[in-house]
Amino acid sequence: MNDKQMLLTVEFVDGVPMARILRFSGDLDSTNAEHVSEVVLSLLREGVLHIVADFTKLRYVNSTGLGALLFANKKMKEAGGSMKIAGVNENVFEIIEIIGANTLLEIHRTMDDAIATLK
Repeated sequence: MNDKQMLLTVEFVDGVPMARILRFSGDLDSTNAEHVSEVVLSLLREGVLHIVADFTKLRYVNSTGLGALLFANKKMKEAGGSMKIAGVNENVFEIIEIIGANTLLEIHRTMDDAIATLK
């Protein structure tokens, strides 16, 4: 993984078969925003209705990356599901706030908090 790449892993949520954890690591920007959207659409096709995005290791997000998150959020809601974000660092939260996306995205302090809202 070079400095500009992002690693995205998908994991199951114990006890919630229609939910997945998306773990973001690195930077979310125009080089990988489309990939995030594709992963979300593919999960929806598989019947996943809830996504918990783990931002614990996300270093940076730009407006293109945020666009992908807002797209994912919209698609999950249209399907009758939800998208939750957890473990956001200050830098990333600041960018989310500046763009005003904090009112559109469901942000939780910890992964446990976010997952608890699914059960």
